[in-house]
Amino acid sequence: MIAAVFTAVLFGCVSQTTVESKLPDQPAASDANFRARIHTERAAEYFKVGNYAVAIDAVQQALAALPGHAPAYNMLGIIQMTLREDDKAAMAFEQATRLAPNDSEILNNYGWFICQRRNARDSLPYFQAALRNPLYVSPERALHNAGVCARKAGDLREAEVNFRAAVQKAPLYAAALVDLADILYGQGRIKDSEALFARYTLLTQAPTIEALILGVRIYRASGDRSAESSYIQQLRRRFPEDPRTREVLEAR
Repeated sequence: MIAAVFTAVLFGCVSQTTVESKLPDQPAASDANFRARIHTERAAEYFKVGNYAVAIDAVQQALAALPGHAPAYNMLGIIQMTLREDDKAAMAFEQATRLAPNDSEILNNYGWFICQRRNARDSLPYFQAALRNPLYVSPERALHNAGVCARKAGDLREAEVNFRAAVQKAPLYAAALVDLADILYGQGRIKDSEALFARYTLLTQAPTIEALILGVRIYRASGDRSAESSYIQQLRRRFPEDPRTREVLEAR
C-alpha cells in the first residue's frame, strides 16, 4: 500500500491560524485566546523540526493560557502519537473533539490516529464527519485518509471512491494520485494507472519507495522497458538495501 500522509503539520496536521494584533480594548478572554493560539502555533513549528519536548512545553503554555483551547489538545495528540504514547494521544484527541466537535482538522487527525493505532473501519466516521463541514478548506486530505483507511479495512471499492473524490477536489494532490494509480493497477487497468502515475511523477521530486515500485510494475506491465529501467535504477540508487527493492528485481 502506498503510504498516506497525515495532514497540515504532520504531512501537515494542525491548521495554521492567522495571528492578529490585540486591540487595546479587547477583553481578557481575547488576550488568553491570542496567547493560546501563539503558543499552539509555536508548538507546531517545533514539532515540524522534531523538537518534541519544546513542542509539548509550548502546548502546556497554550493550555495554561486557555484550558479549553481545542487546537492545543489536537497538537498534543499529534505529538504524543508521534512519540507512540498512544493512550495519552487518545485522551488528547478525545478532549479536542469534545471541545470542538465540528472542527474538521481535529476530526481528520483523530480519525487517522484511530486508523493507524486501533481499527481502520472505526476511523471512517470521523473522516465523514470532517467532510460534512462546508467550510473545511482541505477536504482532499480527509478524503485521501478515508481512502487509505478503507483500503486498510479491506474495502477497495470505498477506497477507490474516496481517492477519486480527493483527486477531483484537488487535481494536484500527489498522494491521492499515486494511491488511486495503485488501486487501478491492482484491477489490471494499466493504462488508467499509468496516466495517473505520470501526473504524480510531475508533482514529486523524490518518490517514495512504494511509488517507485509501483512505477516499475506499471511500466513492466505496459511493456515500456525504458521507463521500467529508469525506476529500477532509482530503486537501486536510493533504496539499495531495502528488501522490497530486491523483491522487485527478482520478479523480473
